Amino acid sequence: MTNVGLFGLPGSGKSTLFQALTQQAVAPQFLGYDIKPHQAVVRIPDPRLDSIGELFKTRQKVQNTVEFVDIPGFDPASTEAKLKNAVLEHYRKCDALALVINLFEPDSAPQAAAGMRLLLDELVLLGLVTVENVAGRLEKAARLKADKETEAKYKLLLKVQAQLEEGIPVRRMGLDAQQQKLLREYAFISEKPVIAVLNVSDDAVAATDAEIPGLPEALAIAAEEQLTTVRLSAALQAELAGMEAAEAQEYMAEFGVTELALPRFIRASHECLGLITFFTGSEKECRAWSLKEGANAQAAAAVIHTDLARGFIRAETVSLDDFVQYNGLAGAKAAGKVRLEGKEYIVADGDILTIRFNV
Repeated sequence: MTNVGLFGLPGSGKSTLFQALTQQAVAPQFLGYDIKPHQAVVRIPDPRLDSIGELFKTRQKVQNTVEFVDIPGFDPASTEAKLKNAVLEHYRKCDALALVINLFEPDSAPQAAAGMRLLLDELVLLGLVTVENVAGRLEKAARLKADKETEAKYKLLLKVQAQLEEGIPVRRMGLDAQQQKLLREYAFISEKPVIAVLNVSDDAVAATDAEIPGLPEALAIAAEEQLTTVRLSAALQAELAGMEAAEAQEYMAEFGVTELALPRFIRASHECLGLITFFTGSEKECRAWSLKEGANAQAAAAVIHTDLARGFIRAETVSLDDFVQYNGLAGAKAAGKVRLEGKEYIVADGDILTIRFNV
C-alpha cells in the first residue's frame, strides 16, 4: 500500500484537503513533541475494476488502497530544531509527499512561492546534515577495510553532497538503480517524489493561471523542481466529499469543477511514484494491484504472493481493451487475444493477469 504525506506551512489547508480525500473530519493540530499525524486508508476508485468485475460476474471486488497522512505544519524559519526534527521523522515514513500551498487567501498568495521554496530547500538541507553525519565514518571504514561497497558508497555520498550544496534534491540527481540501492539506508527525504497541491479559493477554480495571485510563480518553481501539480480548492472539495452524488454533480457544475479530488490525487500519486495498475480476476474475486512501471511479470506475481513468484511458470495475459471488446476472458481467448508471457514480460497498465505457477 502506498502512503502520501500532506505537508506545508501552517494554514496551508492540509487538514481540509485530508478531509476532502478521506471524508474524515479532523480536529486542528497544534505543534508539539507528542503530536500524531492524522492518518486514513482510502480505497482507490477505479471504473476499470467495475468493468472487469461485471464481465467475470465476480462475487467480490477488491480495490487498491492508499494511505493519506496529514503531517503537522511548521515554519522552518522559526520552529526550534528538536520540534522540527520530530515532525520531519513523519516525512521519512511516507512514499511520496504532497506540498500544499496556500493560494486561497489574498494576503498569503503573493508569498506562496517563497513558502514553497522554503520548504523544498529544507528537504535539501536535511540531506546535507545526513551526509555530514555519516561521511566521516564511511571514509574511515573505506580506508581500514578496503571494502569495495563501502568505498563506492563513500564516493557516491561525496557526489551527492556536492549537488545538495548546489540546492539540487536527490530525486533530480539522475541516480541509477544501483546508486539508489547504495543510498537507501540514509533515507534522504529529498529523494521522495513531491506533488505540488495548488490550493486555490472556490471562486478561482475556473480562473486561468494568470488570474490567480501567486500561482504563476508557484508553477515556475514546480516546473524547475519537476514536480507533479494538482490545482484544486480543498475547501470546495471537502464540501463535495460530504454530499450525495446528485447534489455533488450540481455543485461541481456550478463552480466549474470537473472531477473530485481523490481520483485526481491518485493519478498524481501514481505518476510521481512511477506506478501502474494491473488486475487479477475470476468469478470468486477481482482485484486491482499497484506495480512499479517497467516491472516484469514475475515482479507482479510477487506483489500478489511470494509463492507465485517463486514457482512462476507463465502469466496468462490480456489487455483491458481486448477483455472488454470481446466480452470477457472466453471471448478474448477465442479471438486469440490472450497471451502466455514469460517472467521477463513487462507488465502494461491495465493488464489482466492469471499467474500459472508450481511450488
